[in-house]
Amino acid sequence: MSALTPMERRPAPVDNTVKSRVPHGAPVLWGGELAALSRDASLYDRPDTRTDKQAHVAVFSTGLTVRGGASLGDLGAACDPGRIMLNDDLVLEAHKVGKPARCRRRACQALFAAAERQHGDLDHIRSYYRLEHRIGVRVDLGLRVRHIGRPGTIIDTRGQYLVVRLDDETAPVTVHATSSMEYQGPKGWVPAAPLPDPYAAV
Repeated sequence: MSALTPMERRPAPVDNTVKSRVPHGAPVLWGGELAALSRDASLYDRPDTRTDKQAHVAVFSTGLTVRGGASLGDLGAACDPGRIMLNDDLVLEAHKVGKPARCRRRACQALFAAAERQHGDLDHIRSYYRLEHRIGVRVDLGLRVRHIGRPGTIIDTRGQYLVVRLDDETAPVTVHATSSMEYQGPKGWVPAAPLPDPYAAV
């Protein structure tokens, strides 16, 4: 069995607007893709205001507290979610953050690389299968789906395929975007019909 990717080792990604009962370490989504934020230095007596700050891939954190135990915030850096609090005033799309502006620690670097790959994969899936146009559902990370009737969440991409963590499984599965798939849309569950075969009538 192949090793798990950085996305597969974490809890399912969650939209940035969700604030309650999110697992520690779950990647933050902005527009259906990974989000990045800069460090929140407002608690420092003398924060450095002269140099540009690096961006971190954002994850939800339950470990950001002051010495007395009071909670500070709920967004932390992927590289150190228990100690690096992020400022949610300016949310960035992780795949658009230039390499010089990225945190160089391993966990953030791995998720920045994943964000670039996922963006390309999702762009292809959206434009090729046109599910938003055909069934009214935009394919995003964190989207709830059913594969062969079993519910789960899109956690990653693999080329033209989606990586889904099913609710009743710990190991993720790789699935085709339209084969035995249903997507949760604004009006409920919608089956994803495969594209018509251009050679079927020949």
